Order: sequence, then structure tokens, then C-alpha cells
Amino acid sequence: MLTAIFMLLLLGGLAVLTLSYARLHARFFADSYNKEQAQIFMQSALEAALMRIEANRSDLHFLSHDGRFEADVEVERCYIYEKSEHNNSNCTPSNTTAIQTPQSNGYMLLRITIQSRPNAKILIPIRITQRSLQRP
Repeated sequence: MLTAIFMLLLLGGLAVLTLSYARLHARFFADSYNKEQAQIFMQSALEAALMRIEANRSDLHFLSHDGRFEADVEVERCYIYEKSEHNNSNCTPSNTTAIQTPQSNGYMLLRITIQSRPNAKILIPIRITQRSLQRP
């Protein structure tokens, strides 16, 4: 009788341990998937921001198609050839540096910030910041 109770307690403990490990693995895979989706969205937001910069638009805020993430792109620095006729509303005198390379139109240093939205069903909030040097 005592060994039967001991065996039931042992099996119950093993079941609880197995379920807790399964829960941890499921959470890990869900977090990994969401983080990877945020990184893919970051690349798309960067490309969309470059297109808007080329069109001389200053609205560089993006939402993902499923509404889970939002992206803000900020032009930190513009490196523009001083004799270039490149005129962009995202480049102000305070964030523009003149360069001396006639072969290049210049570069822009962009900071992209991706974060999960509050209404997204994500267990752990995601916030990723990346800098990128791009040609306008």
C-alpha cells in the first residue's frame, strides 16, 4: 500500500516536471518566432523608409500588416557632397555634414527602432534598435 502511494506521487511529480518543461519550450519558441518576425519587419521598414526618403517625405513611422509591431526611423546624420543638388526634407543643417567626395551623392545614418505594440498578443515585449548607413 505504501509503495503504491509512493509510485503515484513519483509519477505525479514526473508529470508536473514534464509539463513545466513543455511550457518553457513552447514559450521559448513563441518568443523566438516573434523576435524573428520583428527583425524581418525591421528590414522591410528600412527599405520603405529609403523609398519615402527618395520621395522627399518626412513621415518615417510604419506599422506591420498584422498590427503587432511599429517602427520609427530617424535620420540621425546626413553626409552629403557639398556641391550636390540633393535636397531632402529629412536633412537639416543641424544633422548634415558636408563630404568632399564627388563620386558619391552621400549617405544617411538611420536609426530604426522596432517595438511590439501594447495590444499585440506577445508574452515578452520586444524592442530592437539598429543603426544603418544607407545611400539616399
